[in-house]
Amino acid sequence: MYKSKLLQKLGQKQLLTQKQIQALHIIQMPLSKLEEEVNNLILENVFLKIEKNDMELYSLDRMEYITEQISEKISYIEKIKPIFLAIIPDHLEKAGEEILNYIDNKGILSVTKKELFKKLKISKKDLNLLLYTLKELGPTGFAEESLEKAIELRKKSGEIGLPLSSLENLDNISYINSSPDIIFYKKGNKIIWEINIPELPEVDEIYLNNLKKLNDRKTQKYIEKEMEKLSLLKSSLKKRKEYMEILAQFIIDTNNEFLLKNINPRKFGIREVANHLNISPSTMSRIVSTKYFMNTNNIIFPFSVIFNTKDSQKNTRKIIFDFIKKHMNLSDSKISSLLNSELNIKVSRRTINKYKNLIKRGEDN
Repeated sequence: MYKSKLLQKLGQKQLLTQKQIQALHIIQMPLSKLEEEVNNLILENVFLKIEKNDMELYSLDRMEYITEQISEKISYIEKIKPIFLAIIPDHLEKAGEEILNYIDNKGILSVTKKELFKKLKISKKDLNLLLYTLKELGPTGFAEESLEKAIELRKKSGEIGLPLSSLENLDNISYINSSPDIIFYKKGNKIIWEINIPELPEVDEIYLNNLKKLNDRKTQKYIEKEMEKLSLLKSSLKKRKEYMEILAQFIIDTNNEFLLKNINPRKFGIREVANHLNISPSTMSRIVSTKYFMNTNNIIFPFSVIFNTKDSQKNTRKIIFDFIKKHMNLSDSKISSLLNSELNIKVSRRTINKYKNLIKRGEDN
């Protein structure tokens, strides 16, 4: 009897864990893949109403803003140029301007890295820095040496098409790199946002009730299975939207100038933002992974422009060292406990001891 109850509890725990895994998967998914997931569910689920109007994807305010901006004609390269030149070191500004001339309308380098090295007359380290910055600013596959490599990278991240695909023609306002999860635009003197997220159709209650009246075991199982999938997807989409809204407000609060003028982006570490927003670092990492936002100039950026994992690691290490320096008289286990309770940073007692020794030797930088 006891064994039976234990197995039942373990089974329930496993089921719950599986649901959590599916929910996290939906939160982390690129928007293009999420839309595909939703469309597949609609096709499989016979009791959902299929009524979709593409013009309802944006509010009237957003549509009005788009029509006001549509007359602007500038390439994606020109749009990212100001921020690219603002980010790179001053001594590379001339080379930075020149390297943009070697990116074609697909977003691929028109010459090899070896040829670039000769043309720009800069060190390999500086060339790698310029290319790395461009790749961080652009969509997946942007500024790669070959089209094959770019397409391969995009497939791995769940994206299709070329790094830069024009909206209508080569003279249009910008290039699509991926569907933005957050769309920022101006309304009067304010910056507001909309979350781009698939919407599920309503359940056709009449058809569903007729199915239930069949009293067929297979049909009942089908209904239960599909309703469970629908319920999980609805709750996951709701949670995803909530997270996106939190990030949208954070970006407005911290990067107003960047949203308006494409300059001076303020970067933050994943853990730093997670602690500020009271979200676990692992969840925060999933939220920003393979996500994009569109600023008020209709330029689409990856979240990595603002949220930087490498910076997070450096920032966290410095925070830990500074904390230990203030509490050198305490035991390793006590410091470990305080870091967890006060800063929500988990560090083992052994690591604390190692860092203490580095501080004593002056090797903590």
